[in-house]
Amino acid sequence: MNNNKIRVAFIGAGKQANWRHYPPISSMPDVELAALCDFHPDKADQTAERWGVPKAYQDYKQMLEEVNPQAVFIITNPKDTFELASYALGQGRHVFIEKPPGLNVNQIKMLAYYAEVNKCLTMVGFQRRFVPAMTALKARVEERGPIHSVSVANLKSTGEFSRPSGSGMLDQLTSDGMHAVDNLRWLAGGDVQWVTSHVDTLYIPGPVANNVMAQVEFSNGVVGQLHYSLVTGGASLQPGATAPGYFRAEIHGKNISASVDADRQSTIVADSGEHEVFDSKTFGESAGTEPEHWLGFWHQARHFIDCIKESREPSSNFADAVKTWELINQIYESSVI
Repeated sequence: MNNNKIRVAFIGAGKQANWRHYPPISSMPDVELAALCDFHPDKADQTAERWGVPKAYQDYKQMLEEVNPQAVFIITNPKDTFELASYALGQGRHVFIEKPPGLNVNQIKMLAYYAEVNKCLTMVGFQRRFVPAMTALKARVEERGPIHSVSVANLKSTGEFSRPSGSGMLDQLTSDGMHAVDNLRWLAGGDVQWVTSHVDTLYIPGPVANNVMAQVEFSNGVVGQLHYSLVTGGASLQPGATAPGYFRAEIHGKNISASVDADRQSTIVADSGEHEVFDSKTFGESAGTEPEHWLGFWHQARHFIDCIKESREPSSNFADAVKTWELINQIYESSVI
């Protein structure tokens, strides 16, 4: 592995970036966090001071020209993602973006194409793939052989049914529930072959779907079930709420089953034995005790940096993210109502 530091720049200095993305990168000794950019000068300066970033900009093109980073983390509103990412890719830079990766599937398809022609490594922040409890228990199930079925539930209570996520630019399943859809794909491991679904708008008038159930069959024989809902018990989505919600994955193999809830407890049981119960926040290969560790943010950032150093494609690259978005479209198209 190359011992030289990877030179990184950030575009975005908002709450999500400061909460989940600057902490991992700033803690890595083989990464140089060289500069950041935000359109709001106060945010840029405050974030630079907080994380010890030597240069803060309001013009991302100027930053990229002057700092010349190898990789760019773009943590912004999805309406800005395409312009920023396509510019960075056009310069041959490796790019990390948050989900949702743009405003429509065509944008992420074009970004995947730009990455291919410019030989850039890319990654979308589907950090649920990197939850330590998830990866550890998935490996335990696979020790017995192939996984045969999986399920993912992402359940919340909105408290305010009429409030759309993302100011109405994107539907709820895409803007909020894409993590669950991607996690289902990743756990199953194959290509989507068949989808049937039931998409509801409950308790409110209008077109905002707030309860989705789907069954997906994959090319490797795995069957997956998805339940995404904003009208169940769970964390409130009211403005200012900080509770984590309810996100659980189940993984089933040859006479063995695991259940993972990264914010609470995870379990595994084999044959007719007793359930092993783990505190998900301390179980698995974790680098610390903060939420960015047990929720997978540190591990996804580490994965991206390691892939750059080793010249290999990250797990949730842009081309792979296209498949997650296409599955969302299939879920809507196959709805029985």
